[in-house]
Amino acid sequence: MKPRLLLVDDDALLLRAQRRGLGDDYEVSIAETGDAAIQLLAEDLPYAVVIADFKMPGMNGIQFLDRWRFLSPDTTRIMLTGQADLNMSIDAVNKGQVFRFLTKPINGDDLRLVLRDAVNQYELITAERTLLEQTLTGSVQTLVGLLSLFDPNGFGRAKEVQGLALKVSEKFSVAAGWDLGLAGLLSRIGWLAIPAEVQAKITRGERLDIQENEMVFRAPETGSGLLANIPRLQSVAQIIKYSRKNFNGIGYPKDQVTGSELPLGSRILKVVVDYLDHLQIRHSAVVVYNQIELGSGTKYDPEVVRALGEVISVASGPTAEKHVLLALDELRPGMILADNVYTADNAMIVLPTGTHLNLFHIERLRNYSAGKKPPEAILINRLV
Repeated sequence: MKPRLLLVDDDALLLRAQRRGLGDDYEVSIAETGDAAIQLLAEDLPYAVVIADFKMPGMNGIQFLDRWRFLSPDTTRIMLTGQADLNMSIDAVNKGQVFRFLTKPINGDDLRLVLRDAVNQYELITAERTLLEQTLTGSVQTLVGLLSLFDPNGFGRAKEVQGLALKVSEKFSVAAGWDLGLAGLLSRIGWLAIPAEVQAKITRGERLDIQENEMVFRAPETGSGLLANIPRLQSVAQIIKYSRKNFNGIGYPKDQVTGSELPLGSRILKVVVDYLDHLQIRHSAVVVYNQIELGSGTKYDPEVVRALGEVISVASGPTAEKHVLLALDELRPGMILADNVYTADNAMIVLPTGTHLNLFHIERLRNYSAGKKPPEAILINRLV
């Protein structure tokens, strides 16, 4: 297949002559203005090389090549003009990032040599991009395979995180993009570095010692470090790195990044992961969303919290006022449970929704938490 060449010049006679002269070696398209040339981008196949005259009606050659660079960055760009000067050359290189700067008239043989080099440049860039994409695809597939093999339950959760995070991101004018979806899928990759016995303790709901807690807190940083060395995954690594850090800057990594300085994808993952974690325990979207709202502005980005509410069709307001989250030592007889209370491993219900607490119930909750990770804050109906 012949390389595709686009010639842009307001001299129609010159264009037709060049098309005849180059037609044996190239598939040549012509356009008399920059706007007309841009319209040709609607075609499916890309151009290997574009040659633009500097002096054209509408937009000049530098303006055209600058615009083309954003629309078709792989195309090799060449500037052709009859009145070259130093400033024009500098603008062409800086703005249009041209491959060659040619002056009229140009000998046919010289033009062919330049075009040969330009096509080689295009093929080099596209081959490099293909290799990089194949490497990236293979690396991601390997990582996903490892996650599904060593942490099948966590991988299933990661798919949930990915789906919900992408829906939340659509509520923002600047979407988080493909990197958020991949970050959601690979969000638990740092857990591969946590010893199996520590993961087993977490599953059983047992207390972790200081060193073990440190492993868990640093898991996102560990995962980020694994991904940062893979081409084009730097943005994914950055999202994962800050995915467990609170909106107010508390948590890991311990640096000065806080609030809106945190990547949008990280702020979304923080809300989504915590929402899905709590949903496994409380089994009520309304109840869990109310709990997430309590951390709005401190643990979570308020804008992300609102976006989550829109996605799951839960609005804040009167519903939130009906419940309050209390720690175990804040419970008093006469309070009414607004949601089930589960054992630390979520295997069974300790007390069901609607229980009117008495001293026996409160003592039972204390006994179940003894020697294990204490239960999450307990949701209570507000007394009216």
